[in-house]
Amino acid sequence: MSTEKRALWPLLGALAAGVVGVVEWCAGRDRAPPSAAPASESSAGARATPPCPAGHLLDDGVCLPLPPEEREPEGSARIELLPGRPPDYARYLTPLAGRPAAASKSGLGVFVAARQGTPAMAIALEAQVGPARLLRLGGPAPRLLTLHQVERGGATRTYVLLYAGLVVERSVEPGEIAVGTPLGRVAPSPAPTGLGIEVRQLRRGVELGPLDAEQALLDDNSLSCDARNVLPLQPAP
Repeated sequence: MSTEKRALWPLLGALAAGVVGVVEWCAGRDRAPPSAAPASESSAGARATPPCPAGHLLDDGVCLPLPPEEREPEGSARIELLPGRPPDYARYLTPLAGRPAAASKSGLGVFVAARQGTPAMAIALEAQVGPARLLRLGGPAPRLLTLHQVERGGATRTYVLLYAGLVVERSVEPGEIAVGTPLGRVAPSPAPTGLGIEVRQLRRGVELGPLDAEQALLDDNSLSCDARNVLPLQPAP
């Protein structure tokens, strides 16, 4: 083999290697590695799907709607019946066991007809948090107030229940009371006899501590509220 031919072999080998490299580089560009899943998709998969939609609470496997938040009406001292609350007074529980409520002839409260001497027991309002608290209104015929903390739309509101037509139990002292605590008995009065209940909601920013019973009922400190907004519903049949 001549000297010229032996000198060409290294040059041809280098050219062949360059061609192979170019071919492999082009093939690598065509075979792009699979892209990773977006971070949002992977994180979303890791998070569990909420068991209930917004505005609902899971209770024993059932999604129940939360009570709507009561907003203080501007230029008014009344909170009317909230949307979604049954208008039928008979649907609600009262402090007189087994006695249905009816519309009060005055205001937004309720009236529960009953015979003289019918016992009244403390109840828990719907979505109530913690025990109720009892206060007395002074005067020749003492009257009772019960104060209830209620969870509404993520905020805690205070409601005042004022009872009329009761002979107050002497054993009941101001302070925290449990559900079922005797409050008194239906007083003798001209027909119809029974128990009247008025409900008021403390205004935002009003602290209960420095208030006495009379101050809690002033329009500057509380709003008259439809009793059906907070009274508990009768159990489903």
